[in-house]
Amino acid sequence: MTIFLRAARIIGDLDDDFYRDERQRDVWNEASAVGFQVFSWTSLLGAAVLPWVAGRTGAWTALGILVVWFLASVTTLLYARMRDVDVYATATLWRPRGLAAAGLYLVGIAGIFVSLRFGGEPFDNDPATWAGRITGATLVLLLAAGAVAWNRRRTRVRRAEEDARDALEP
Repeated sequence: MTIFLRAARIIGDLDDDFYRDERQRDVWNEASAVGFQVFSWTSLLGAAVLPWVAGRTGAWTALGILVVWFLASVTTLLYARMRDVDVYATATLWRPRGLAAAGLYLVGIAGIFVSLRFGGEPFDNDPATWAGRITGATLVLLLAAGAVAWNRRRTRVRRAEEDARDALEP
């Protein structure tokens, strides 16, 4: 067992007698998933709103919220990966809720950037700035399209492998 998994067992108190009852364990896992989603959505919403309504102070607070949100998300994914569960192998990433979360995240990042870089002042609107925005947005859209294509290809390969395994079973 790795140091990460040992630490996760201690932090999550996974060796408690509570987890011996399978129903309790399943219900607690579902409750934890709901709690994590509430944490995730309220964090993203707060981080998206704070820089725009509270200026620089809100931007620093939003940045802190996003760091904690990112840490919790990465820890969750890493724990699953360390236990041989690849969330991305079976999950549909670009569902409406995923797009909404990405949108909130980007609104928060934009608010943080505007508040900390410009002190909340409006964007500079010279042609070079607009060219940079358009170039950056185009690059992000191309990367997103590439990620979606990569994920679809990965899903097709995984399903083909599963079908091949199923065909071999008696």
